[in-house]
Amino acid sequence: MPLLFARPRRVMLAVLVVGMPLAAAVAAGLAADNAGESLREQGSAQLSLYESNLRTELERHAAVPMVLARDQEVADLLRDPSPERVDRLNRKLEAIAATLNASALYVMNGAGTTVAASNWNASPSFVGQNFSYRPYFQSAMERGEGHHFALGTTSLVPGYYTAQRVVAENRTDGRPGGRPAGVVVLKVGFQELERAWSHGQEKVLVSDRDGVVFITNVEGWRYNALPRRLPVTLPAAAVPATEEIPTLPWAFGGASDRITLREGNAERRYLLQSAAVPGGDWTIHALTSLAPVATRAQQAGLLAAAVVALAALTGHALAQRRLNLVERLALQEEARAELERRVAAATAELRATENELTQAAKLAALGQMSAAMAHEINQPLAAIRSFADNAVVLLERGRPDAVRDNLAEIADLTDRMAAITRSLKGFARRASGTLGAVSAAAAIGQALALLEARLRRESVTVDTDLPPGPLLVTGEDVRLQQVLVNLIGNAADAMRASPHRHVRIALAAEGEEAVLTVRDSGPGIAEADLPRMFVPFFTTKEAGDGLGLGLSISHGIVEDFGGSLTAANHPEGGALFTIRLKRRDIQT
Repeated sequence: MPLLFARPRRVMLAVLVVGMPLAAAVAAGLAADNAGESLREQGSAQLSLYESNLRTELERHAAVPMVLARDQEVADLLRDPSPERVDRLNRKLEAIAATLNASALYVMNGAGTTVAASNWNASPSFVGQNFSYRPYFQSAMERGEGHHFALGTTSLVPGYYTAQRVVAENRTDGRPGGRPAGVVVLKVGFQELERAWSHGQEKVLVSDRDGVVFITNVEGWRYNALPRRLPVTLPAAAVPATEEIPTLPWAFGGASDRITLREGNAERRYLLQSAAVPGGDWTIHALTSLAPVATRAQQAGLLAAAVVALAALTGHALAQRRLNLVERLALQEEARAELERRVAAATAELRATENELTQAAKLAALGQMSAAMAHEINQPLAAIRSFADNAVVLLERGRPDAVRDNLAEIADLTDRMAAITRSLKGFARRASGTLGAVSAAAAIGQALALLEARLRRESVTVDTDLPPGPLLVTGEDVRLQQVLVNLIGNAADAMRASPHRHVRIALAAEGEEAVLTVRDSGPGIAEADLPRMFVPFFTTKEAGDGLGLGLSISHGIVEDFGGSLTAANHPEGGALFTIRLKRRDIQT
């Protein structure tokens, strides 16, 4: 006996002690890998979205200095900074900066001195300040545009500077020349962008080429330096003066892209993903919480452990049940054998009853035909007696030739009587119960021979449509005749009140089946009676005229042959019974 069924308790304990932790560990590892990969893909998509937001914000403000650098009013001011022009441009820059929610918008001359600014009436103001040392000014004067993020020396407010060079017009045809006249500068902050990022679940930060964070949705991280060990390479630059700039309080946990942070009294782990911002020296970083990964791994581990425990308990229950079943197999086997013996006895009794019932139905049919048969036999007997008396007279008169003719007539009449009794004997004998090849046409002929006298007496005409060649079916000759006698006899009974009594019998081959139909010219079958035609003891005849077993027995006989018997009404009137039997080749 297998160990599982011999010692179910020990096996269950071994599975619970060893299998549960192992299954939990494997399931947790697989779930963590899958969840980590899914989280990495999600974080990458979010990082791309944040980078797109940043780039959109920068591009949206970059167009303002470019347009103002081509403004004729700006060019006129740089050529002739009169008080009227300065005041007019100050107010214009103030309105534009207010609309853009920008930190400052100002115009510098070629020497780097601010001649007009949006904060002209604020304290401190950029007007009169010289910013020629600023990288954005130098880059704009040399290359046409400049970008820089820095802490304002005057306002002490950090911002992103976008500068665009203004070219003076010094040609007589009015076209711009090549001499730079000054610079238009737009300074913007990222407070709105940081507020938008704060609604997300990730911690987002942007660092410059020195690794200093200047945009972030975590307030305490701004103007902190990144740790030098990161999964991406920062733009080539000197290491920042970490003694002056604090470093972010990150601890790398297990891998270069796993960050551990202390938040309150707990430590939380994050997935770090970084990407360089195209067209600049900036890098954007996103920290996504690893809590869902740990939660999914824990759930998978618990589920796997529960499944193993359930499997162990189920196996134990099944093993215990099997042991109980083994103990009862002998009793069940004995009960089964006794049941089989009883079923066999009941089946034999039922078969015997069915055979007796079938034989009784045939005898009943013989009883119905007895009067006609007696009439058919009495006529030949009377003729024989008459021919015998005539033969004696003729013999006394010495006419041997006439006596010979009388004796020949007597011989013909005896052959006719023998044929009638032979048909009765064949119909009355018990069926053998063995199926074989039966000629359907011959069975039709024998049935019509048995009913010939009755049909002639009741003025019933019969029309047959039979195939020219032999058509053999699977069945038994005697029982097939019984079915046909019953159907033809029922047709004759149904037409007793009809002025025109006609029965049509057709036989045809349809594929692997032979189809035999019996149709009468009677009133047909009531629609309500069609479903009950083959129910035992159901009859539409008058009381005392049949037991209602003929069609039921016929239906059972045809089904024993492997065929079918159905009843319907013909569209042109009358009842139609259809027998379908399996065709059978002639055995040689």
